[in-house]
Amino acid sequence: MRFYIVVILGLLCALGSQSAFAKWDEERDRTGSGNQDLVYYSKTNAEGQKLVLDKYMKRLIFIQQDRLHKRTIKQIKIDGVPVDVMSDPFSHYPEQTAITFENKDEVLKKLFLAKKIEIELRYGREPGLAVFQIK
Repeated sequence: MRFYIVVILGLLCALGSQSAFAKWDEERDRTGSGNQDLVYYSKTNAEGQKLVLDKYMKRLIFIQQDRLHKRTIKQIKIDGVPVDVMSDPFSHYPEQTAITFENKDEVLKKLFLAKKIEIELRYGREPGLAVFQIK
């Protein structure tokens, strides 16, 4: 019995240390009524692309300041593990693309603890890659 307690405590410590290494930038936003602060987590890479983790709608938002290109995203890699996704561009904000997944809760946990996220983009027929290092 004591062995199981030690193993469980070890696993909890390992999970706690992983969350200490994963660092997203926090952004606060007030709701329309002004009575609640919403917290979003974001990361910007060297190319100026931004990734926003929206835990309220359980999705990612990819932002790139290129209003001329329509992009689709079919797959992301979280620490090298591919995850199939669906993408939906915002009609009023063409630089933003919403990325959704089937198993939302599980993928959000992986994203929050990830060290590297790769997004495979398509601009028409041209492939692209956006890489985000999270420290």
